[in-house]
Amino acid sequence: MIDILFLGTAAAEGWPGVFCQCDYCSRARKFSGKDIRTRSSIMIGDKYKIDFPPDTYMHVLKYGLDLGQLEHLLITHSHSDHFYPADIGMRLAPFAHLKQDRQLHIYGDTYVREGLEKEEALDREGKVVFHLMESFVPVQIGEMRVVPLKANHFPRRNCFNYLLEAQDKTIFYGLDTGWFLDETWDVLSRTRLRLAILDCTLGPNSGFEYHMGIDAVIGTKEKLVEMGTANEDTIFVATHFSHNGGLTHSQLEEAFSGAGILVAYDGMQLSI
Repeated sequence: MIDILFLGTAAAEGWPGVFCQCDYCSRARKFSGKDIRTRSSIMIGDKYKIDFPPDTYMHVLKYGLDLGQLEHLLITHSHSDHFYPADIGMRLAPFAHLKQDRQLHIYGDTYVREGLEKEEALDREGKVVFHLMESFVPVQIGEMRVVPLKANHFPRRNCFNYLLEAQDKTIFYGLDTGWFLDETWDVLSRTRLRLAILDCTLGPNSGFEYHMGIDAVIGTKEKLVEMGTANEDTIFVATHFSHNGGLTHSQLEEAFSGAGILVAYDGMQLSI
């Protein structure tokens, strides 16, 4: 069994936005609940995490996380809502005193490495170790086989979506991407997914570049099923929502209800 915890489910500005006074942010502040969204990240068990947003400390407090047990941190890309290296430096002495001599392995592109080096988050003793990832080159990470797929998001830098394979199950983590590149579709055509987590930043707004919305998420599911990559047993989840999409959690659920796609919320748990 693989346990997944959605720590945050928002786009870069969070929901409500830090300074925003729009109707949807005002409603979220008033009614709270599932309409409060922090920046996106997930935990897979207690040893694997994808992305390290600036809300990570809040996630630690809210969900009772022990990140001292974290062994593998995969970074999708270096935008600040997915990668906040200053707090990674807090793992080093004298800021942290760990009971076990466990390494933290961080995976990403060269810009992730530069961010870690700038914040002096990599230590000479090897407590925090960086691994350079390359698009479409598989890597064995602990008990998982991981394939970084090239995302359609920020052409000047590498942005990864991840295929994660463990216990005969495959998870696709596809945030911060528009309609997939041909090379990514090609890799996906040769796998079978148990879980697909997809970007829905645009909400009801049309668009297939850099991010996706409801129409693109549904279209992605339909193509994956048509390709044989997904079937009736595949779980589809939409996440990474922006208040600029202008739909509350319940409205998003209604929009996806006929498509059989779950709407993620902060604190949502899945076991596959």
